[in-house]
Amino acid sequence: MAEEELAAPPARRSAAPPRRARRLLGLRPRRHDRVDLGSRLLRDQLWTLALLALLILLLLVALTATTRAPVQEWPAWGYRTLLGVFSFGALGAIFSAARSLKSSSLRARIHAQVSDERVTLSRAVLGALPGLAAYAFLQSKVLNLGDADNSKAFAIAFIAGFSERLVLKVAETFAGQKAK
Repeated sequence: MAEEELAAPPARRSAAPPRRARRLLGLRPRRHDRVDLGSRLLRDQLWTLALLALLILLLLVALTATTRAPVQEWPAWGYRTLLGVFSFGALGAIFSAARSLKSSSLRARIHAQVSDERVTLSRAVLGALPGLAAYAFLQSKVLNLGDADNSKAFAIAFIAGFSERLVLKVAETFAGQKAK
């Protein structure tokens, strides 16, 4: 009887090897595993953006809390104003990046989503640059929106960070006028 027990094959637990074994063997994940990984990557991207937005909001609170002067009295090219412009440009880019993650990420392949995570983060950080460019346009009167006060500058920086194409269009328009 003991020989029969030893000769009997062990019972199989499941048809597919566990996830870690498949990864170590280089086997392709099942479809639901890819969806789980895609959802996890999307969640990680959104958490990264939310954390970055929180840090920027804390910077803005610190900028306003450390001075008694109202925002309108900050010097045009002072460090507080420039940090505010950078912050609002980055917030606009973060908002844009979060919106663009909606449905396209879930349909993308995993390797595209991994690279999208880097692109999303860099897009959020680099959103400050169009904000600064729009601020320079506003200060130089290339972009004429009336009196250039800081609250208007922050709003323009947010819009420029959200849509860098807008800044490019203004720059191309200005370059076209100079060429004529």
